[in-house]
Amino acid sequence: MTEIVAGVSPADRLADAVAIMCEKKCSCVLVSESGFPKGIITERDIVRIFSDTLVSQKISNATVAQVMSKDPVCVQQTTSLYDALVLARSRKLRHLLVINEHEQLVGLVTQTDMVDAYVHLIERQSQLETENHELHLLSNEDALMKIGNRRAMEVELNFTEASARRYKKGYAVALMDVDFFKKYNDYYGHQRGDNALRALADVIKESMRVSDRAYRYGGEEILLLMPETNAEDAIVASERVRAAVEAMALPHSESPFKCLTISVGVAASCDQSWQQLLELADQALYDAKNSGRNKVVVSPQ
Repeated sequence: MTEIVAGVSPADRLADAVAIMCEKKCSCVLVSESGFPKGIITERDIVRIFSDTLVSQKISNATVAQVMSKDPVCVQQTTSLYDALVLARSRKLRHLLVINEHEQLVGLVTQTDMVDAYVHLIERQSQLETENHELHLLSNEDALMKIGNRRAMEVELNFTEASARRYKKGYAVALMDVDFFKKYNDYYGHQRGDNALRALADVIKESMRVSDRAYRYGGEEILLLMPETNAEDAIVASERVRAAVEAMALPHSESPFKCLTISVGVAASCDQSWQQLLELADQALYDAKNSGRNKVVVSPQ
């Protein structure tokens, strides 16, 4: 990671933060209060505020807190390079704040840090076979459905849970399962079954919100992770996905609906572990299947 070379507090003047960036020749400054992370000012934030300046000249006394990216994504000092890479890629981030076991800010991991570290790992490999193995470990995408795989899902769930606890914001998960998929495979063949899963993943990606993330949980099950989402909003988002799958109207002769459909179990919380949340979503999915399928059921807990 990169040591903290530029830091400010939320109450500091924005002009002072920009001056530090120029003096230190750095692309960002970290915002902390009493040692705890509060935000980050990046070049993108400065460009945004500069754009506002072209329209209005009323921001000369703006503070850091007014323009910083709030609730920054943080990783622990012990976080592996792989997990940091997965998180940065899934969130499209160039900077990850590093905290210690007391949640205090200790440094910053940049995209350059991660690339340099990975290149160093590759250079140490003596055989092509070993290099290919390392590259394979960095894969966080399911080969068939082109969405996140189980490993990437667990990484993201860990960080989402930690962020929910840190910033007191809830999150939700939706566990989706294709209705009568074994019958689909038996009737149409496994090749058609694979094609159906690809089409399903495409529809889910198109209909889910920008902030949400989809992962192949296993077989024909897909998990939708919804950060900063309460139960009500999670139901709305999940129902939109369910309706989009049904509207795809992919023929399924062995289903009573005569087209491919999904059942969905939803659970939301701000203080439960992601493992507990998955158990609740799995029970809700079971209820959805037992009560007719092709529906969204939310956990009552």
